[in-house]
Amino acid sequence: MSRILKKIIKFFRQEPFFLSSFVILSLIIGFTQYQSWFGDHSKSELRGLKEEMAMIKLETDIIKKYNEGLSREKEKLNSGKEAIEGVARIELGMIKPGETFYVFKEENKIETLKDN
Repeated sequence: MSRILKKIIKFFRQEPFFLSSFVILSLIIGFTQYQSWFGDHSKSELRGLKEEMAMIKLETDIIKKYNEGLSREKEKLNSGKEAIEGVARIELGMIKPGETFYVFKEENKIETLKDN
């Protein structure tokens, strides 16, 4: 092993141009590899960005589905007075004039809550 190492050192002493070019090229390769693995746009950073893009795409799909539902509801409400009245009755508890509004409570649930 030492013979090979001695031959390499002897060669570099005889050829200084080769040594300097070898060192410069090694530094360039080392710098580019460092940037690839640990720099601003490293492989781990790109992996994180891809995961973030996937999450944003999923959120976008959810929002699109929600918007489609809202669009369908808007079209339904624009279709006529009956649809608006139905929504008002369900969500706002609207009562027509002359109607009587009744609320039915279950006594079983009230009794079991009092017992506990």
